[in-house]
Formats: sequence, C-alpha cells, structure tokens
Amino acid sequence: MNRRTTLILAAVASLGGLLYGYDLGIISAALLYLGKCMRLTEEQTGWLASAVMLGALASSLVGGGLADFIGRKKAMIASGFIFVVSVAMIVFSDSFAMLFAGRAIQGLSAGMIAVVVPVYMTECAPPKIRGVTSTMFQLCITIGIFVAMVTGWWYTAGVDAGVKAAVGDAAKILAVQDHAWRMMFTSSAYPALVFIVIAFLVSESPRWLFKRGKKDAAMRVLRASRDPAQAELEVREMEELGVGSQAHFTTSGDSLLQKRYLLPLVLAITLLGINQATGICAVLTFPAVMLSQAGLTAADAAQAGVWMALVNVVCTIPGVLLVDRLGRKWLLKIGTGAILLALGVGIWTYHKTEAGLIDVTAVLSAQVHDNTLSVPVKAIAPSDAAVTQVSVRYALGDKEQPLLQLRTDAEKPVLEIGSGPNDGKLEILRAKFSAAPSQTDGRIIFLCLLLYLGGFSFGPGVCLWLMSAELLPTRVRSMGMGLGVLGNAGVTVATTSLFLPIVGNFGYAAMWGCWFVCTAVYFAFAAFILPETKGKTLEEIEAHFARARHVGEASAIKAAA
Repeated sequence: MNRRTTLILAAVASLGGLLYGYDLGIISAALLYLGKCMRLTEEQTGWLASAVMLGALASSLVGGGLADFIGRKKAMIASGFIFVVSVAMIVFSDSFAMLFAGRAIQGLSAGMIAVVVPVYMTECAPPKIRGVTSTMFQLCITIGIFVAMVTGWWYTAGVDAGVKAAVGDAAKILAVQDHAWRMMFTSSAYPALVFIVIAFLVSESPRWLFKRGKKDAAMRVLRASRDPAQAELEVREMEELGVGSQAHFTTSGDSLLQKRYLLPLVLAITLLGINQATGICAVLTFPAVMLSQAGLTAADAAQAGVWMALVNVVCTIPGVLLVDRLGRKWLLKIGTGAILLALGVGIWTYHKTEAGLIDVTAVLSAQVHDNTLSVPVKAIAPSDAAVTQVSVRYALGDKEQPLLQLRTDAEKPVLEIGSGPNDGKLEILRAKFSAAPSQTDGRIIFLCLLLYLGGFSFGPGVCLWLMSAELLPTRVRSMGMGLGVLGNAGVTVATTSLFLPIVGNFGYAAMWGCWFVCTAVYFAFAAFILPETKGKTLEEIEAHFARARHVGEASAIKAAA
C-alpha cells in the first residue's frame, strides 16, 4: 500500500476520532465549574451533558444524505468548519441557551464526523488491513477522551492555585473558574483546524466515485492504495454487484427497505443502539460524580478520571491489533463479558451502601426557618454507622441549585443553606441520608470502572464503527450509517439525560442494573446473531446478504408449494 496514502488515511481517522473523543470527554471536567459559573439546575446540567448527542441526532438525519450528495471528502471539510464555529459559540456564551446551542452544533459536527469518517475509511482501505485502519478512528476517540481528561485536570490544578491566590475573594474565584472551562473548550479548536487541512488533501472515496459513474477516477484512487491486480478485482466486483443491483432496482426502486438492505440495516442500527445502552457515555461523562458518591474524595475522583481515560486508550491498542486476527465477534464477546463482570461487582458494592438510604426531605423541610437551614449532619437521623452523609437537592425561588453533599467527617459537618434577599424562597426538593461509603468501596467502584472501560475499549469500542459500516451495502452505506447514528445518539441522549434523575430517585445500583441487562443482550446479539466480517471485501459481505435473501425467498416458495 502506498505509504503517503496510508499516512493520510491514518491522519483523517486520527483527527476525526480525536475531535469526537475530545468532544465527549471535555464536558466531564467543564461541569465542575459550569454549574457554579452559569448557575445550572440539575435538569440543565443533564441536557447540557447530552446536548452533543442531540446535535448528533440532527446530523444523523442529514449527514448520510449530504455525504452521498456532495461526497465524503466535502462532507468531512464541512464538519470541520462547523466544529470551529461551535467552539466560538461556546467560548463566548453568556447564557445557558447560547451554551446549549453551541454544544448542540458541536454535536452536529461530531455526528457528521461519526457518519462520514468510518464510511470513508471502510471504503478506502484494502480488505486485509481494513480492520486496523478503520479502527484507528476508535483508537483516536479514546485518545481524544484522554487528552480531554488531562486538559481538564491541568486546568483544574490551575483553578486550585487561583483559588488559593484569591484568598477568599468570591469574585476572583468565580473569574478563575469561568476562565478555566472556557479555555478547555478553546483548546479543541486547534485539532479541528488541522482536520480541515488534512481533509482538503485526501482523495474522494473510490466507492462514491464509482457509484457516481466515475469508474476511471475510482480506479486511479484504488491503484494509489493497493496493487493493480487488487484494484481491478475490486472494480470488477463493484461492476458485477452494480449490474445485479440495477436489475433489482428496476422493479423495486432504490429503497433502504428492500429485503437485500433491510437485514444489514437492522443489524447495523441495533449494534449502534445497544452499544450505547451499556451506559458508556454516562460512564465517561459522570465518572467523578460516581466515584465521589462511592466514597472517594473529590480530588481523588477527579484524578481517577485521568486513569480511566488512560486505560481506555491502552486497552484499545490490542483490540486494534487483534481485530483482523481474532475477528469482530470474538472481540465483542470478550469485551461485553468483561463489562458484565464489572457491572455485577459494582451493583453489589453500591447496594451495600444504598440499602440503608433514608428519605429526609420532610425532616429538613420542617427545619427551614426564615429561608435558612442549619443542622448538624449527625442530628438529621439516627444511625449506628461511624460516618454518615446527607445529599440535598434544593431550590432558591424558581432556580434549582447544584447537588449538595456533606459527610460527618467533613471539616465542618453542619448542613447550612441560606437564601439571600433576592434569591427567593428556600425549598428542599430531595434529601437522602445514609451511612457514608468507605474509601474501600470507592476503590472497588474505581476498579470496576477500569474493568468496564478496559472491556469496552478492547471489544465494542474497536468494532462498533468498523462493523456497522462493513455490514451496510455501498449504495446505502451513508444513509444507513445516518440512521444508525440516529439510533446511537438517541440512546445516548436517553442514558445521559436520565442518569442524574434515576440515581437521585433509585440509586446507583438500579442504574448499573439497567446497564447490566442491556450488556447481557449485547453479548447474546454478538454471539448468536451478528455475522463475522473479518477478511472479506465489502462486495463479498453485500453478496452474503443478497444470497440470504434469495435463500429465504426460495424456502418460502418451496414451503408454499
């Protein structure tokens, strides 16, 4: 394979994945300060965390059609420019509405990248190394998440230093925190600009060129990336499959709902949707929240996020190297098996602590006097535990406030909430009292999250975008990926936006239990339903589904006779 072509393909996958991963990961650290600087409610925080996927929902409706209409190359360039515009909107936002719009537009760009880059890589790479080159996209998603975590940690350390230098000056502290989250997002513009430059340098997809009747151009692109015999073989397969398809279109029309397309379409959409139902985006968005609730200190929880992102990168590498040797199905089974083990241990650990939860909303509401609450934590409810804690969600006027959590081993274990003259009425919305989880519990959950991410990045993370693009026939690959990303983003929005309300009302054990059930279904889907695509040309995979259709029709005719 031509070295220059290989490097350019790798650069496209790397930068596209880096942007997508950074987009997913940076919100975790930014949320530490966004709630304080923008005074976000729990509902607004949930929507902001899922805004990227809402934008991806929109782009999935048009991204595939756009890539088919203007080509893969121009669609990648457009997505890069949209990303830069979204960064400017976020950095200069002064309200929740503008911030949400910026994140949603960033999601629009990320969704286009998620549709177009895997399709482009799948259509351009030779069959023998398609797994490795295409999964570079996923590897760089994990690197992007890691870079986002490190960036967040670096700015968090700067905020800590700034807070100490402010010596209690609330205005200066707020200014330092506001600067930090804006700079976190600013840093994502630099790889976006490089991505745009690289996208201008790549050639168009040979499959897209052939579909547009540009056979000679498609042949030139193929010969630049593989030997002449392989290039001629792939063009001949395209011609043979194209002739058969044209004959079928004469009677059926060019529809995604044709029988030859319906099965691979259902498989790809199911794969993209059930992958997110495992809870992966919530795990990447709220790791600090989960770990602090499990017993780690806030500082340890923030640092743990960096280690989690590092494991995500490290475990993706063997998956990338083995995907063309072991095959897609084996990686999926091993990965989902590890996730099931991690979730099972995590459910047991969380259940130990949450079994003794007491709702003290009425108790605290009764102790509010003159819009002020002041009560020692240990006096809220009787308990034999050495250390107890209370978690309170409250509102001042019609403005819901961030979650307040306090333990009896804090420096000042007194729950104090006050309302200023212009803040409105103090209302306790939800309050839970329980034994505080220990540091040991926190470490167990941390190890569970490491195992979860290790399993996910080795199997589902590597195979997701590669296999979903491989399953879909060339003629409908962009549109099919668009529908798949629609399902993917829809499930992600649901899991991310519902995470805080579900754990607030039912606990972490219930949330992890939902993920466990979905992952068990994922394991069965990978083991017994998905076909293996390792080592096959895209035309061979498409022919497999066409044969399955003919066999089904023949069986139906035989049964009728």
